[in-house]
Amino acid sequence: MTAAFIFGLIAFAAVLANIALRDHRRALAARRRLFDDCRGVLEAEHWSAGGDGFPALEGRAFGQDVKAVLIPDTMVMRRLPQLWLSVTMINPQPYAPSLSLLARHSGNEFYAVTLDLPRRIEPPGGLPLDVLVRGSGPMAEALCRELAPVLAKLLADTRVKEVTLTPKGVRIVRQVAQGQRGEHLLLRQAVFGDVTVERAEFMRTLSDAAVLIAKRDAHLNSEAA
Repeated sequence: MTAAFIFGLIAFAAVLANIALRDHRRALAARRRLFDDCRGVLEAEHWSAGGDGFPALEGRAFGQDVKAVLIPDTMVMRRLPQLWLSVTMINPQPYAPSLSLLARHSGNEFYAVTLDLPRRIEPPGGLPLDVLVRGSGPMAEALCRELAPVLAKLLADTRVKEVTLTPKGVRIVRQVAQGQRGEHLLLRQAVFGDVTVERAEFMRTLSDAAVLIAKRDAHLNSEAA
């Protein structure tokens, strides 16, 4: 092996490293912009970002504390990476049951809380046939029946993946984007391009969470009366 050949290998490796570093920086910059269209939606908004560059957003809406995070999902090797938006509206109700619905369940949803609940519930009429419903007990079943029309409307949107109500509040998980095929197949990277969380979609998710909270609280008040 000649010195020229070795030098060529080193130069080629350096070029690849520079390309990888450039692409990584571009990916981080693109991730930080994902919530840019949502600026000003929340009151007293606070932005943060983890080491992976995906931002988190906190603030208030509809009189409740809100936390929105982005979840990259690269667990399934046979499928393109998914980017999920998780919006949590905090509304403590200590005596409320826990109820969660997971659409198109595959067993690889590491972010889902549905499987953590102890009791499987038969989906009421109007809900998608492929939805997995679990809850904390009989009160969760009654709540599911009461909220069935609202839940059916939510889950009719195929981008909605999970809806969860707990004594702490409500969480909605929905798809934002699917990863780019080339980067995933060649480099196993989760690259989502120039997508952003659309302002209208974010506001609609907040509104959906507020409606669920209001209807849950009305149901609990009627049960207690």
